[in-house]
Amino acid sequence: METLEWGPFGVKALTTDGRIFLADQAVITVPLGVLKAGKIRFVPELPEAKRAALQQLGIADAVKLFFLFDEPILPPGIVELYVPGHSPDEWWSSAAGHGVNFEILTALATGPRARELLALPEEEALRNALQTLRQALGRPDLTPRRARLAHWQDDPYTLGAYSKASVGASQARRILAQPVGNRLFFAGEHTASNAWAATVHGAYASGRRAAREVLQARALTYSIPRSETLRPALPLGA
Repeated sequence: METLEWGPFGVKALTTDGRIFLADQAVITVPLGVLKAGKIRFVPELPEAKRAALQQLGIADAVKLFFLFDEPILPPGIVELYVPGHSPDEWWSSAAGHGVNFEILTALATGPRARELLALPEEEALRNALQTLRQALGRPDLTPRRARLAHWQDDPYTLGAYSKASVGASQARRILAQPVGNRLFFAGEHTASNAWAATVHGAYASGRRAAREVLQARALTYSIPRSETLRPALPLGA
């Protein structure tokens, strides 16, 4: 989507390939990075308070490294490993206990540790992370079948990882979550409460909240005045 027009008529979305979509309401769920970069043009512009909230929230530096092993790697009953003082320092398993023989270990690095890894070529970053795992488990010959690094900064559909709040931005997420003119509704982890922000369940909860808001707005818009009486519906084929 390139442009989103909104007003008393409803909403009109114009895509980069020239297509046009019309609706009564729209739910905006694109990631914070896309909104901050102005990749969607709102006509008219979003309220000033919402634009200020977009500027207050930042994008966290985050890197995930995925390693596929042909056999379980972590000791039985262990699904998470913390390696203090190393980059990355947090590992967890996403396949153990699901009736499969292989295991996928995901390493997470944020902040300065993420920036350290991002400064390296991908192969070197993966090699450094694997060395951390080998040392932590005492298995110097540990070798994955496949490995991959993800950081989302260059992904045009995300332009970064999850949101982070700077000093003074405690209300920014609440402001971003507020509907605009009963036409535009907002969801995504950056609109979740501060306790749930930057999480999958926060994004899910925000979607449910936006859906309720749309239903409430539609009930208000299309409600029938109390003075009017309902006529019985005609049977099919009448």
